[in-house]
Amino acid sequence: MNTTGMRGDTLDDLATLAIRLGREFQQAAHSVWLGGTSRDYGFVERTLRRLADRNPFDPCDEASLEAVRGILEADLRAEIQGTERRFFETHYDAAGQHGEVRDCEVYSPRGEELLAVQKVFESFLVARAQTLDRVAAERALLRLLAT
Repeated sequence: MNTTGMRGDTLDDLATLAIRLGREFQQAAHSVWLGGTSRDYGFVERTLRRLADRNPFDPCDEASLEAVRGILEADLRAEIQGTERRFFETHYDAAGQHGEVRDCEVYSPRGEELLAVQKVFESFLVARAQTLDRVAAERALLRLLAT
């Protein structure tokens, strides 16, 4: 069966990316002590152990990964030190630069590390979902061809 998608990624490529990002997320979460409290930290460590073991596709992990997302968001909220106003360019034309001023959170150094962990986590979740979607699509095609 052809396992190449529209972007040219094979199922192997997608799975490899998800596994690598899962390991990166586990290592990053461990290094910043994701969870803050010993109870949450222990939960995160147990949940992410399978990622360290290169097993990111267990369907039982869906709820646990959502709980980890909540723990990460709570940790991030706790690291906000204030806000500052920043200018964001919206477009540029003959009259010059146009934009708007927005209030932006200012994070502690740990908060900045948590933001980086969050980016890896979101990338992992996307890669994991793409891999599972590709597997489901191939199963559906096999069922269709078998009829």
